[in-house]
Amino acid sequence: MISLIYLASINSLVQHLLVIFLAVGMPLWDWYEIPRLKASTEPRKKIKYYRKIVAALWVCAAIAVLTTGIATTFTAHLRAGEIPWLDAGSRGSKLILGITTGMFIAILLPAVLALRSETIRAKAGKAARKLAYLLPSTGEERSWWWLVCITAGVCEEFIYRGFLLHYFHATPFQLSLTWALVASSVIFGIGHLYQGVVGSVQTALMGFIFGCLFLITGSLLLPMVLHAVLDLRVLVMLPRGFGDASEPA
Repeated sequence: MISLIYLASINSLVQHLLVIFLAVGMPLWDWYEIPRLKASTEPRKKIKYYRKIVAALWVCAAIAVLTTGIATTFTAHLRAGEIPWLDAGSRGSKLILGITTGMFIAILLPAVLALRSETIRAKAGKAARKLAYLLPSTGEERSWWWLVCITAGVCEEFIYRGFLLHYFHATPFQLSLTWALVASSVIFGIGHLYQGVVGSVQTALMGFIFGCLFLITGSLLLPMVLHAVLDLRVLVMLPRGFGDASEPA
C-alpha cells in the first residue's frame, strides 16, 4: 500500500513538472534557441533544430501518456450535461463544427490552388520570408518537415489536449471541462510565443477548436489529422528554395 501511494506521488510530481515545462520551460527554450537559429550561418541549422523539436515533443508525449494512460489521453468519455454547450445537437457544437469547416476551407483552399499556380506559390514564398529561418526550403529540410508535422500532430495533441485537459479537470484542480479547455489552450498558445503575440493568440484559438473537436468526437484522431495537415500545407504553398534570398550570406 505504501509503495502504491509512493508511486502515485511520483507520478503526480512528474505530471506537475511536465506542466511547468510546457508553460514556462518551453517558451524559455524557444527564447534561447530561436535567436541562435536566426543568427546561425550553418547550412544544416534547421535540420538540427527540427531534430530537437521532434525529440522534445516525443519525450513530452511519452511522459504524458505513461503518467496518465493511453486511453485517458486519447479518448474522452463525457457524461450527459458535463459540458452542456458542446452536447450533441447543441448550438455550441454546431457553431464549433461550422467554424472548423469554414476555417479549414479558408486555410486549405489556397494550398489546393497553389498546386496549379506558380504565381500563388511565389507570392506565398515572398510573404513567408520573415519565417525563412524556421520553414523548410531545401530538399532535405522539406523531407524533415514531414516528420516535424506528423510529430506535432500526434504529440502536441496527446500533450495539450489529451493530457492537459485531464490534468486540469482531475485532481488537484478539478476545473470544469470548459475551464480546463481554456487553460490547456492558453498553455498551447504560450508554447508558441516564438510566433509573436498575434501568432500565439491564433494558436491558442486553434488549440481551443482542436480541444472542442476532441470532446465532441471523443477521440484525438481527428484533431491529430487536422493538425498535421494544417502544418504540412507549407510544403504545397512554399516553393523549394523560397528562403534562399533571406538566408545569411
